Amino acid sequence: MLRPCRGDERMAYSRLSNRRGREIGFTLVELLVVIAIIGVLVALLLPAVQAAREAARRNQCLNNFKQLALAAQNHQGAFNYLPVDINDPPNEKGDRPQLYMQLLPFMEGSALKNAYDFSVGPLHARNKPLLGREEPMLRCPSDDSYIMEAGSADNGGDRKSNYGFNYGYGTYGQLADNPSRRGPFWANPGIPAAAKSEFHRFANDNSGQQINFKHITDGTSNTYLQMELRQTPSPLGDDNNDRRGRIWVWAGASYTIMTLMTPNSAAGDVTACWTENNAIAPCVRRTGNANRAFNLAARSRHSSGVAVSRCDGGAEFVSDDVDLNVWRAQSTMAGDDPPLPQPVDPEGNGQ
Repeated sequence: MLRPCRGDERMAYSRLSNRRGREIGFTLVELLVVIAIIGVLVALLLPAVQAAREAARRNQCLNNFKQLALAAQNHQGAFNYLPVDINDPPNEKGDRPQLYMQLLPFMEGSALKNAYDFSVGPLHARNKPLLGREEPMLRCPSDDSYIMEAGSADNGGDRKSNYGFNYGYGTYGQLADNPSRRGPFWANPGIPAAAKSEFHRFANDNSGQQINFKHITDGTSNTYLQMELRQTPSPLGDDNNDRRGRIWVWAGASYTIMTLMTPNSAAGDVTACWTENNAIAPCVRRTGNANRAFNLAARSRHSSGVAVSRCDGGAEFVSDDVDLNVWRAQSTMAGDDPPLPQPVDPEGNGQ
């Protein structure tokens, strides 16, 4: 049988109920403390997440270089020479043979090459749509992708890349005057008979040297093949024309990387460029007869270094703090490495 509660019992029950109610909820101070703790944890975790993402992008960039290096190895195996670049463009410079066009069959790009019309220039209406497409293997995922806009007599439309070719140590003029400075792609104008039907406009220029591994006397494991570069926007207009990163249409100092400067150097590239891009990649604008001073530094959006590949098919990450002499020596193919104890030229772009 239930008995009625007395007054003191009711009061005790009321206090107990109130205490339990307070235990279930949160005070405003407690809620603010929890939010602050969560904010601190997020602030600590976000940089770690971003760092992990950048590490993954850098690894993908290195993997791209590895695949390109293997493609160059396969090209060497098939033709006994590396892809051909030339030092002097023909009358129609837009028809100069593209290094990557020669690599396409060895990097699962045969469909693009088969669709390309070699009887006209790369910016012809029949070819430009092909060269304006995004090619994931030719772009570092850490960087932005740009199309070369029109300027002067150039109607543009070709997409840029992050993977340049090793020309050696020095400016164009220094490379011309001193063969020991050259990398595996400089002064390589000769077109072998097997390629004449494809690059028909160059059939009469057979005076150059086709570079194969026997010419790389410094050793394939001691010689860079390709180096990373930053893509730059090139807005419509002659004064804004920035050719850096352009790979499908030949233009001086567009994909030709030199080691006169250390990776990501504060000294500017010397080429046709847009100085508004200095925050992306510093430059000194030069055109026309000033091309003997042309040179490009290896650059990237990675923290503290750039990706490179070697002639033996390897790929690695090189720090911005690399010894200047070592950096330069690794870019020459017949420079009598190891390097001298003191730099022959000071750090900078030679200006």
